[in-house]
This record gives sequence, structure tokens and C-alpha cells, in this order.
Amino acid sequence: MKAAKIVFATVLCLSLTAQADDARATQLLERWLTSDPFGFNSADVVAVITLADKAGKKRQLAFSSKAKRYDPPYAKSIVRFSAPADMAGAAFLQVQNRSGDDDRFLFLPELKRARRIAGGLRTGAFMGTDLSYADLDQRDFRQAKATYRREENIAKWACDVIDIVPTEGSQYSHVEVWLRKDNGMPMRFRMYDKQNALFKTFEALEFKRVSGQWFVSRSRVTNEQSKHSTEVQLEQINLSTHAADDAFTVRALEKS
Repeated sequence: MKAAKIVFATVLCLSLTAQADDARATQLLERWLTSDPFGFNSADVVAVITLADKAGKKRQLAFSSKAKRYDPPYAKSIVRFSAPADMAGAAFLQVQNRSGDDDRFLFLPELKRARRIAGGLRTGAFMGTDLSYADLDQRDFRQAKATYRREENIAKWACDVIDIVPTEGSQYSHVEVWLRKDNGMPMRFRMYDKQNALFKTFEALEFKRVSGQWFVSRSRVTNEQSKHSTEVQLEQINLSTHAADDAFTVRALEKS
């Protein structure tokens, strides 16, 4: 009888610990999503993207973006490319929605009109980068189950490691995320495909604080299967507070 009570107490303790860890993981995930570390939900950004293939050949893209939280933490954003010449004028509009799919529209100058990017195309590469449309909308993380794994240092920063399993259709089976303990910024992602093989790795390379808010100002995403990489440098970051709603419409997207 005594042994049975000990076993029951042990199982109960483990169950309560697991519940507490899962609650902690959920809180960490929500803190990260609310913080907008990449500036695509609450800031005006000017940035340069450097693409590199496995042979080391590089190509650069330049863009500016404007964003507004209209239904916190949900946001509207618009991205406009200025370089290279064959991409100048291309633009992308995204509106995150609390219910239903997000709205995504891509404008290419040669077509002279915007086209909707349906949910079934979310896994496609965004403008030749190693980021998918799904990576940009973060819906895989907004609708996910988070599990706390461990504490671990990356360089000098202590991190919490959580494992995220998307609850809706996703290109990822799960994503491991390292979050800095001091400010909640993501240090590393490991994204696994449906066969549970490592697909992509994200690394935060530099951070910047603007008006008290932290941003990942330089980062790299590497496709571990193709060995192609995408580095994003945020050269200017300004908190967005006055953007009008009509700046985030298809009509606005189609204006040069």
C-alpha cells in the first residue's frame, strides 16, 4: 500500500511538473510573438537581403516595409522591393487574421496587378529567399502546441529551449526555438520537415534596441538540404505608430 502511494505521488508530481513546463512554454511563445523581433508587425524597416548558394555565389535584394498592429497582436504589413533592377517595384501585402486564413497579395510590375497568394501556396519561397510565405505570416507559431525542453546557453546568452508543433497544415513537423532569457529574443530555430529531417536553421546574428524595443537586426536562414542561405540586415528600424489603414490595401499595393 505504501509503495502504491509513493508511485501515485511520483506520477502526480511528474504530471504537475509537465503541466507547469507546458504553461511556461506557452507563455514564452506568446511573449516572443507579441514582441515582434523582426519588425514586420510594428515598425517601418529598410533592409538588405543577401542570398548565397552552396557555391558561394551571392545576390542582393533591397526592400522597405511598413507595418501596423490593428488587432493586437495581429498586424498588417506591406513590403516593397527597390533592388535589384529586375525586382524593383515588386510588393507584398499581408494581413493577419484572428480567424480564417490570412490575406496575402503579391504585386509584380510586369503584370500590373496584384494576385492573391492562397493558403495552399504558403509553403512557397518568398521572392527567391529561404523564407516561405508561411514563415512571414507566423501562423504555424500562432496556432501551435509548445513544450518546454531545457535551458541552454548560446554564446554568452542563457536561453529557454521550447519545441513547437503546428496544429494546422504546415511544412514543418516541429520547430525547436531558443529564446533569450533576458529579453525573449529568438536566438536560433531548427525547423524540421514532415519526415522529421532538419530542413532549415535560423540564427540571430545581431540585435538592436529601438525606443526600448528589441529587434533582431541581422539574421541568417540556411536551408540545410540545399545549402542555400538568406541573410537579412535591418539597416533602419522606426517604430510605426501613425500608418493609416488605407496604406494596407490592394489598391495601395498596386501603386508604384
